[in-house]
Amino acid sequence: MFEAASKLNYEGIISKRVDAPYRSDRVEAWQKIKAVQREKFPVVGFIKDPSGVAALYLGKQEGKELRYMGKVGTGWSRTKSAEIRKALETVVSPKTKLTKPIRKPKATWVEPKFYADVEYRDITSEGLLRASSFKGLSKGTRRS
Repeated sequence: MFEAASKLNYEGIISKRVDAPYRSDRVEAWQKIKAVQREKFPVVGFIKDPSGVAALYLGKQEGKELRYMGKVGTGWSRTKSAEIRKALETVVSPKTKLTKPIRKPKATWVEPKFYADVEYRDITSEGLLRASSFKGLSKGTRRS
């Protein structure tokens, strides 16, 4: 059932322990199991915070186009945030590498040399990630 819900792009499923009686209250016997997608996206920019990053701007390579996919601003510790910023500052660019530039006044643009491993719930009708959460950063290709 869960696989079918995921294929249909449902948010997830609700289930109840088989040995628990039916109750309409919020009890541990009921569980919400969310369908999540995970992908690596090239980092195209970031927003600075005092010691690290507040958010990462993400892109997606589609043929020769590098399209904006939105941002991720959660999923890292303060220490990890500082490590991400240190890595991204090695590839700062004077302008965006996106095929269709976007207006983000607080952005520090970067060469898309680093990839953010991101979990997300869905892609909105505008083509942006919904409910994204950072899981890791790697240098090189999307497959690394």
